[in-house]
This record gives sequence, C-alpha cells and structure tokens, in this order.
Amino acid sequence: MNKPSWKTTLSPFLVTRPTISHMSLITALTLTPHILAMVLQHDYRSLVSISVAIAGSVAAELSVSWNRRNETLGDGTAILTGLLTGFLLPYTLGPFMVFFVSFSGSLVSRAVFGGTGAYWMNPAAVAVCLGYLSQGDLFPPYLVTPESVSAAGDAFGALKIDQFPRIPADTAITDFLNKSLLNRSGISLPEGYITLFWNSPSTIPAFRYNILTLVASIALLSLKIIDWIVPAVFLATYGACVYLFTPVSGAIPNPLSGDILFAVLTSGILFTAFYLLPEFSTVPRTRVGKLVSGLLAVAVEVAW
Repeated sequence: MNKPSWKTTLSPFLVTRPTISHMSLITALTLTPHILAMVLQHDYRSLVSISVAIAGSVAAELSVSWNRRNETLGDGTAILTGLLTGFLLPYTLGPFMVFFVSFSGSLVSRAVFGGTGAYWMNPAAVAVCLGYLSQGDLFPPYLVTPESVSAAGDAFGALKIDQFPRIPADTAITDFLNKSLLNRSGISLPEGYITLFWNSPSTIPAFRYNILTLVASIALLSLKIIDWIVPAVFLATYGACVYLFTPVSGAIPNPLSGDILFAVLTSGILFTAFYLLPEFSTVPRTRVGKLVSGLLAVAVEVAW
C-alpha cells in the first residue's frame, strides 16, 4: 500500500515583501543613477572610495565566514553595507582609511551591535563614526556659517558671498517654476535651490544628487523595501528642529526662521532617512519602536 506523501508549504501565510537578497539588490540598483552621475562628472575619487568601502565590507564578511565555516555573502548585505559606507564617507579620507573604517565597522557591528540580521546599529553608521573619530577634520563643515548668514540676511545670500557655484540651468528652471506654479500660491523659490536639488556641493556623495535620492525613495517605498514610518518621523521632527533651533536661524533677527529645505538639501538628511535608518536588519518591528527610532535618530543628528 502506497503511503501518501506530505508537502510542507507556507500556506496559509503569504510573503508580502521581497527576500533579503532581493531587497539588497533593489536597494543597490536604486543607487545606480547616483553612480552614473559621478561617472558623467568624472568624479573618479568618489567612485574609488565607494569601491574600496565595498571591498572592506566584503573582506570583513569573508573573514567572519571563514572563521565560522559558513557562507554569508549570498544575500548581498555585505556589498550593500560597503556601498552605503562609501556613499557616506568623504573621498578626501583616502583609500586606506576608507578600507580600514569599512572593514572595522562591519567587524565592530558584529561583535558589539548584534551581528548579521540582528543589528541594533547600522554597520555603515558605525563605519562613518569610526572615520569621523579617526580623521574628523576631513569631513566637510557646514556649507554656510551663522556669521555669513547674519551678514547676508539669508542662506543663499551667504552662498553668494562664498562664491557658491550653480548649475547653468538654475536661473531658468527657477523662473519657470515660480511663474508657472509657485507664484499662484504666493510662494517664490530663491535661486540656488535647483542646484542643491541636483548636485549639492560636498565631498560626501550621499550629500549630493538629492533629486535622485527622492526618486529612489519612491521606488523603495512602493516596492516595500523600506517602511515609511521611520523616514517620516525623522524628516518631520528634523524639520521642526531646524525651524525652531537651527544655529543658522539664530543669526537672523527672527528666531523662527530656520530654512528647512536648505538644511535638508545640504546635510545628507534624505539619504540618511531613506537608506540608513530604515535598513531592514536594524529597524524595530513595532510602530512604537519605529517612532522611537526616528526620534532618537533626530536627537543623534542634532547632537552630531
């Protein structure tokens, strides 16, 4: 008599999100336009820095895999961690230091902050902290200072004093947006924002290409690669802090005059909100946890 064969299936459960490997792949692919922009602008120093950071993260993963006699590179998280680390480090740090902090950040995260799949601090963030502690003078300062804002009256006036380079189409696009859309609502966009949207000047790749980061965030959210709660809480709270407490606004007679858009476009906040904070191995699973995570991230950002 033939015995019936039994099959184990996932029913009645449904997997509504991609696998870890697919999430890593899709996240990395959304950064492809950023890399193409660097290639078109001949920004080879940033490309080398990103490549070295990936090598450092992969080397750390290989060393751990060899010690434990198991393969952990298949899900692509090590490559993604290195990619994010390279985007968040200034290319002025140099290849040797970039490799060192990327390698060390991955190892420290495994030893201290939970390990693969259970991190409570993103390995890329750990690597950036190590880089800043090692050579903080190579990280870019604020794009404008309270003194220059006080002298000019606003942030973009201070940028003019500092000979801020704009893209050629900045004035034309700004005029078009003001005349076609914004003026009807009583809003006027100053010249310079278009440049900051497209290519904010910084030695850190994550601080540039804000428009590409916004487009990528739409893809990440729509494909359920990231959750919306942490980025939303982080951006809303950060914007409120900038408006109320920014040191730049303190240089202007009206204390409630912080330029939220300027702060967001010049500090890598968008990249942090959509790539670093909602990373699937570090984000809490409950809504309350995600809310607290977003608030704590703002506290760290403001203190930093």
